[in-house]
Amino acid sequence: MIEGRVRNVSDGRLNLSHSTSRRNMDESAMATMKDVARAVGLSVTTVSRALGNHGDVAEETRERIREVADRLDYHPNATARSLQNSRANAIALVIPPLFHQAYDSFWLDFIGGMAGVCSHRGMDLVLSAIQSPGELDAGFQRLVRSGRIDGVVICDVRRTDHRIGYLKKHGLPFVAFGRTIGQDGFPYIDVDGAAGIVQAMEHLIILGHRRIGFMDVDPAFSFSHFRMAGYREALETAKLSYDPSLVCAGVGVGEAESAASRLLGLPHRPTAIIAAADYLALGVLKIARVRGLSVPEDLSVAVFDDNLAIQHAQPPITAISQPNRRLGEEAASLLLDRVANPESPLVQRIIVPTLVVRQSTGTPLLQGPKMAVAR
Repeated sequence: MIEGRVRNVSDGRLNLSHSTSRRNMDESAMATMKDVARAVGLSVTTVSRALGNHGDVAEETRERIREVADRLDYHPNATARSLQNSRANAIALVIPPLFHQAYDSFWLDFIGGMAGVCSHRGMDLVLSAIQSPGELDAGFQRLVRSGRIDGVVICDVRRTDHRIGYLKKHGLPFVAFGRTIGQDGFPYIDVDGAAGIVQAMEHLIILGHRRIGFMDVDPAFSFSHFRMAGYREALETAKLSYDPSLVCAGVGVGEAESAASRLLGLPHRPTAIIAAADYLALGVLKIARVRGLSVPEDLSVAVFDDNLAIQHAQPPITAISQPNRRLGEEAASLLLDRVANPESPLVQRIIVPTLVVRQSTGTPLLQGPKMAVAR
């Protein structure tokens, strides 16, 4: 759940700041950082770094300090800090168009992680909601030039992303959620998509699958490149040939079922399918039912990313799970550190996802794949 409140809505941007239960208190009666330090028996410096989510403070200590800060209703005075350092005391996240799709709960967790860190560091989180892909460039540039933010987290990073050069040119601190192909020299946090797909492929190969389909999203995104690389790497390691007929690339939200129909309608169809997004996996389950195929008896299904829809599907789907909230926390922490010290060493962090095995994957039938019935 997002730890904040909507403070204003302007030009499609939502400004989130932490809400308190004592907004009407006299300023002089509110707790200070010294009060928190005194209550936990630690130095003001340690308390400041803990509330700022710095990595040199032990997690147990951070949690204890946060609990005391919450109990004392301590909140950094963002207004005073803004007057002192001439900053906006706000960072932004540009929400991609797919955020508006109800299925995409990833962003809710990611934003919640960012909002929590911003709250503890006395900053606002500005959400810049882009309504359509055609507005991405104009909306992004308008945000950067607005002067309302101290930094920005960019998402949906493309293989070569012009936003990186634009941000460097304008000198605005930023962190990318994702890597590019060929560009370097910028801070990012990313999930090792190749390693995640390799884990799922190895799981299916150990079960006995040899014809494994792969459904992917827009190949312009860099994460698509890395996931496809993991698919091909796992095939090569297992000495299995790459069969382009088993791959559906660039599958959009409204195209999942038709792509699944193509794969399951092949004369020698796959016995397993890995979907690079949740809506793709749900489309596969639907078409499998329509064609009279049982999961996992006739078809195994795995998916990249994990959420409630995946966990409560029938059957629950084996998933490559990434720590969505932690990713948001790390992105906000890296950016706020960058805002505080733009000359600090460049941080590039890659997080390896984990495979959560559920009832949607199993050993393929010994007699070979059951032919799908077209309906």
